[in-house]
Amino acid sequence: MNPNIAYKFCPRCSGNLLQEKENMLRCKKCRFEFYINALPCNAVLIENEKGEILLVKRKFDPKKGYWDWPGGFLDSYESLKDSIKREIKEELGVKIELEKFVGAYSDTYLFQNINNPVIVLVMAGKIKGEIKVSDDVSGYKYFSKKDIFKQKLAFASMRIGLRDYITGKS
Repeated sequence: MNPNIAYKFCPRCSGNLLQEKENMLRCKKCRFEFYINALPCNAVLIENEKGEILLVKRKFDPKKGYWDWPGGFLDSYESLKDSIKREIKEELGVKIELEKFVGAYSDTYLFQNINNPVIVLVMAGKIKGEIKVSDDVSGYKYFSKKDIFKQKLAFASMRIGLRDYITGKS
């Protein structure tokens, strides 16, 4: 479901929200403007010594069982780098050394039947330590750069980001 349809009531006064612009709803009663902006997400591209790229298997929906980058949502007031370090520790149980910014990619993320717009901020990095999956990851595997596109990738933005990273467009 589109967020413009899902959100019906004003968070300030409970009045009816009406679509004013593509990404903005306005309360009919108090005129409060409710913007539907992309939620910031992080992801990290991790290569091993063979030049293979790490993907994690999603434990839960959306896209349960699909391959994904390690990462997640930024918490309020959290920096990109801090959010990546937190997510990698939660998902893989290791520390990460971040190397470079790869790119920013638009996508959507289905949560509670609402197809939310997201912006995925991708960095490259190297991990330190032995991986111990936890949190929302059911497994991991390193894929060669030629085989990675044959996998069931969780999100459309991954193909674009992987292509940018592999071809050096980042």
